[in-house]
Amino acid sequence: MAIGIYGLGSQSGRAYFADYLSKGYDVVGYARSSTNGNAVLDAIHSIRGIYLERPENSNHESSRFVPFTENSFVTSDLSVFVQNVDIVIIALPSIYQEESVRHLNSAGIWKKSIPIVLSPSRTIASPYLWEILGKNYPIVCFSTCPYSCKAPKPNTSFIKRRKRTWVATLEGDFAKEQVRMVKDMFPQAAISRIPALTSLNNIGAIFHCATYVLNYGEIKRKQENGEIYSFYMEGIAQKYEVGEILEKIDQIRLQIAHKLGLNTFGLKENPREDIWRKLTNGQRALEEEHEDEIEILRSIRRLFMEYLNNSIISAQHWLDITYGVIRQEGECLSDTIGRTPTYQKNSVPQFRYIEEDIPTGLVPFEALAKMLNIECSIITDIINKGSKIVGKDLRKIGRNLKQFSKEYIIDYLKGII
Repeated sequence: MAIGIYGLGSQSGRAYFADYLSKGYDVVGYARSSTNGNAVLDAIHSIRGIYLERPENSNHESSRFVPFTENSFVTSDLSVFVQNVDIVIIALPSIYQEESVRHLNSAGIWKKSIPIVLSPSRTIASPYLWEILGKNYPIVCFSTCPYSCKAPKPNTSFIKRRKRTWVATLEGDFAKEQVRMVKDMFPQAAISRIPALTSLNNIGAIFHCATYVLNYGEIKRKQENGEIYSFYMEGIAQKYEVGEILEKIDQIRLQIAHKLGLNTFGLKENPREDIWRKLTNGQRALEEEHEDEIEILRSIRRLFMEYLNNSIISAQHWLDITYGVIRQEGECLSDTIGRTPTYQKNSVPQFRYIEEDIPTGLVPFEALAKMLNIECSIITDIINKGSKIVGKDLRKIGRNLKQFSKEYIIDYLKGII
């Protein structure tokens, strides 16, 4: 099996490339011919491998050089790339997914029905891509990128951490061998056939959009002065009024899930905290028992995620299972963010938090809420303010669902089509 990484020039692209090479897979990296793309391709090609940097970690994994396997290489020729891979991971922001798929389709990816992995997909991606690739083309959607990573040099990937648990949905028609391939590549992922579980568990849309928009003046001022703005600490943990707005947006997301008939954790009308407590206490007890057995730990986390696989969870519950920030019932989101170690270090605000996360997150959330008669004026306000900042109508260019019927989208989210 050869794994294709489309977007080798990105931080996550190099993380995927280094991680799968280190596991002995044949990996083919693609970057378009550009200043950054060529620099990355030349740097990796010249040493026939990539440097994988790791901080001190519980896996006892050290930083090292990872050489090419026999059939691994990098290229800017998309036709060559497509001819030599069995699955493609698109490691680019979600706003580029349609453009990327058009290029892949022109290069003949459809001839072998090569599965495409979206990392992450954000909200309601597949229906848009099926308009390009054909109905029910095999697409794997991630709820999140599995890495916290950086790319300090063109030939280097720094994987800060691998996320503990995440969900992937198989959307479209997959051959049995393709399903086995996905499970082999992502043993820690809980696999589902219900697209709502990745589309609605889009936490980036909750954390990123309103936080950036509501703190925009302060962010811009600090950037102009060459100062660091700690996005999560200054923008949410220290701003309870912002945290309250994020929680209101989060509740709209949970109401959408409830109206679709999905289980939820954290919905105000039915929080189900007692069940959550039993689940996470059981998981942590098993993890302590097997703390040095990586494969068993992955199996335990996957089994618990599979149990949760028919549920949409609140932002606080997501922080619990993703970053181990133990849920404290009744705690506000600002305080939970403040207790999250990953966010306590300076986290730099990125313009993509509105340029990407509004069109592929809040815009479809707003459209879904209106379809289901859920009050969503607070989302509408953030989209409008974000559009003014960007100077574009983010609703018009985003996944506004206008070309799809209500029945089609609901059936898609439930996994009926």
